[in-house]
Amino acid sequence: MKTADKFLIIGGDRRQLYIADYLEKKGKNVSIYALPEKDRKCVKNIKKEMDEANIIIFPLPMTKDNKYIFTVVPIKETMDEIISNIDSEHLVFAGMINKGTEAKIKKNGALVYDYFKREDVTVMNTVPTAQGILKAMIDNIEYTIHSSKCAVFGYGRVARVTADVLSGIGADVTVCVRKLSDISLANVCGLKGCMISDFYKYAHDFDIIINTVPSVVIDRRILENVRSDCLIIDVASAPFGTDFACAYEFGLNAIQCSSLPGKVAPKTAGEIIANGIMNILKEEGYG
Repeated sequence: MKTADKFLIIGGDRRQLYIADYLEKKGKNVSIYALPEKDRKCVKNIKKEMDEANIIIFPLPMTKDNKYIFTVVPIKETMDEIISNIDSEHLVFAGMINKGTEAKIKKNGALVYDYFKREDVTVMNTVPTAQGILKAMIDNIEYTIHSSKCAVFGYGRVARVTADVLSGIGADVTVCVRKLSDISLANVCGLKGCMISDFYKYAHDFDIIINTVPSVVIDRRILENVRSDCLIIDVASAPFGTDFACAYEFGLNAIQCSSLPGKVAPKTAGEIIANGIMNILKEEGYG
């Protein structure tokens, strides 16, 4: 059996601190770099640590600007400088890694795994995301979610869990989709359904609109029909699904909520990622 015994976690947010805790409980040797010192002692010499480690863990997302590793503290090395220390002895894990960065790592001979593409990670990640949506709603409304009229755009993993949670606490939920088959699925789950192309006709009826679709679906035609007191929450990845410029032009309360698991439930989110990484290692024959 191949051995994965020395882990180095580079950058990220509080999720990475909990990844480290999880791995240490599994008996792994873990070091971290570029995370808040008050929470955990970080190593200083990244090249030395990368030379000694055989597992490198980057954050989710790996980068936000394609120049530096995403992290909540300053990092002096560029992403390319860090990648240059990777070699064929490394197994590399990252979340939402772009193809260009992945190609650079593979060129150095390392195996690369995007843990955010795994079903066990993405499915479990919907729960803290839904919790984050609930928190955003509670923080921005002055009425109960119970009995409020909510529209959920999309019917993928996050949308389904969110719609079910909202329905479970008494909200009147309508799922807004592009396919009639998704309306049927929503109906089976006791939810209402609407085609996105028709939503502008009914937009004025809703108290809260939640988008999970990563392309502009909440456009000017919809926004000009939304009530002024409607709350719009967009949790989709870039380029997002709301025309925010238009929403602000109309004076609407539209908020973009990214990386919710890391903000509202970093412990759970970190453990989900760590468990996904350990599952990959097990599947690849590492002890």
